[in-house]
Amino acid sequence: MSRRLVGVAAAPGRARGIAHWIVHDLPPVPHRTIGAGEVEREIARFEVARERACEQIAQLRRVTARQIGEIEAKIFDPQLLMLEDPELVDGTVSYIRENFLSAERAFDWRLLEFRFRFLDSAHHMVVDRLADLQDIRFRVLSDLHDGLGVDLAVPDQPAVLLFRELTPSFAVGLDPERVLGVLTMGGTRAAHSAIIARTLDIPAVVGIGTDLEQVAEGTSVIMDGGSGRVIVDPTEEEIEAYERLVTHLKLRQETRDEGAAGPNYTKDKVRIRLAANLDAPDGVRAAVRAGAEGVGLFRSEFLVIGRRVIPDEDEQYQAYRTVVEAFPEHDVTLRTFDIGGDKFPLFLDMQSEENPYLGWRAIRVCLDRPDLFRSQLRAAVRAGAHGALKLMIPFVISLEELLRTREMLQEVIASIPEESGDRGIPLGVMVETPAVVETLDLLAPYIDFASLGTNDLTQYVLAADRGNVRLAHLADPLHPALFRMYHRIRETATQSDVDVTVCGDLPTDPIGLAALIGLGYRQFSIPASSFPVVREIVRSVSTSDLRQLCDSLRDRTITAEIRAPLADYVEAALPADTASAVHLSVGVTGR
Repeated sequence: MSRRLVGVAAAPGRARGIAHWIVHDLPPVPHRTIGAGEVEREIARFEVARERACEQIAQLRRVTARQIGEIEAKIFDPQLLMLEDPELVDGTVSYIRENFLSAERAFDWRLLEFRFRFLDSAHHMVVDRLADLQDIRFRVLSDLHDGLGVDLAVPDQPAVLLFRELTPSFAVGLDPERVLGVLTMGGTRAAHSAIIARTLDIPAVVGIGTDLEQVAEGTSVIMDGGSGRVIVDPTEEEIEAYERLVTHLKLRQETRDEGAAGPNYTKDKVRIRLAANLDAPDGVRAAVRAGAEGVGLFRSEFLVIGRRVIPDEDEQYQAYRTVVEAFPEHDVTLRTFDIGGDKFPLFLDMQSEENPYLGWRAIRVCLDRPDLFRSQLRAAVRAGAHGALKLMIPFVISLEELLRTREMLQEVIASIPEESGDRGIPLGVMVETPAVVETLDLLAPYIDFASLGTNDLTQYVLAADRGNVRLAHLADPLHPALFRMYHRIRETATQSDVDVTVCGDLPTDPIGLAALIGLGYRQFSIPASSFPVVREIVRSVSTSDLRQLCDSLRDRTITAEIRAPLADYVEAALPADTASAVHLSVGVTGR
């Protein structure tokens, strides 16, 4: 009997193969003390090992830049900074000098303290730096103690590789010809190893947890890096369904028929625009290949999370320009730094907050730190000269925030030579707080567009933390309150002549997509991996039928009474072969 595992969709693509564990845990470092006369020698040993590790990482960075790309190579910068960090270096030396520990023991103890500090942060993007700690631990300890080496051999036959923790150094060496896919116990979509997997087009599901330990070596698995689903020991029926899905999607890709690469239309010929979500510039290739009509949500946090210094203007400019130039005929919407909540850079003094999701975050941080914000705005204005760049402000609750942002943007534009920047960058807001929902008509004269963020809006309207597993059954984006709210937002935007794009997770759920189309939304920004299924839904549904259905559902008081009729409609609208593909890929019955 098969088993199902669910993790975080980290790199799109599907794979079926044999599971092979890569265990790269170092053996325990022996506890060794030294005499007073050996202290300086041990300190020198540590310094040599640290310098060699820096040289190795710098060389790997150069190779990565040459073979994969400069942006991807930057993932090794935090490791170099860690190895130069006075807290790490001086702390290790202190353990040697004051506690008479061997160099390897002192370094390992100091790293253990860093590890606990990262784990205590509870911020998943900071926890992702654990893989960087593991990388530098390998290098320094292997130099200090030759007997600590481990076997990282990849099997001769293509396989799905399983890791407790995939480090960046190992990720850049993965061979797409021999690695069918990657499954990990820890990590997030923003982890450096996940970025590399996406760049190499290797499907990956991360953050599966301890359930992955139950997958034995040599077990047959099916994985979907676009949905985060894994099937262990699949049945014959599940294997056949998987093969049908792969064949179906391959045929769609090869034929490049209507809707595969060009404009997308519903069954009754209504135009639907599909743009891509990007976590970093490394996602450009997948977005272009998917046929994205621009970028509806370009998250900029990759530039600052885990960093000890503010990224300079030129680094930001190059990153933004890379994406803008990849879509010469379409808009790219850059979201300004959405830090705070579960994401914070190390260069900010962000105090512990009882409820960080309702604390100092996003536009509040940017307006309080004009040095950080102006640098981003200048980089964005300069990048705008190379295409159609738009700026989107997250977590807005008031007109004052919007006016201060617009004033700062105008100051930045005036300070940049005309030939170096776009003179008219559109400015919009995320509709993700109840305050903006209620005042959208008042904000409309001051914005050029809006983006509906269903993820945060769901947790704020329903008072249910979306990261709390115990509340998952409550945080349904098709709750009657939200369903009515989506309708009101669309009506207000239409009356105010404001374009609205939906950029949350809801459009990737077939039922949610059907609901949004029925409520009048025509522009969506989704992950590149979701394009095949979303296109299938779009081409199979009728906007007029869905409008009538949604009109009849606005007075429903139970979520299931909204979901069930929409699920029945989608099920009936899809052709048989497409329906089975959608079932396997995302589960058409929804929650």
